[in-house]
Amino acid sequence: MYLTRTFGRWQIELHQRAIYLTRHPKADPNCAACGGEGGHGYITDGGDPDWHDCHCLSWLRTWSLRLWPRPNPAKEYPF
Repeated sequence: MYLTRTFGRWQIELHQRAIYLTRHPKADPNCAACGGEGGHGYITDGGDPDWHDCHCLSWLRTWSLRLWPRPNPAKEYPF
């Protein structure tokens, strides 16, 4: 069973005996460094465009909550 729901910047997944809560890597609209743009673009010395990501994008976090323990395959029963 695999179930996913998204609420704003958060994603909740139910997958393989666990609930996963993930924060999407979107720019923080209240960030003082980028102002919600996610970074800034610039031109390199070679004339090519490049992008510098803001620190607010690096806060991708995932937490997991195990619902029940996994079976232990190391235990072998005689019959």
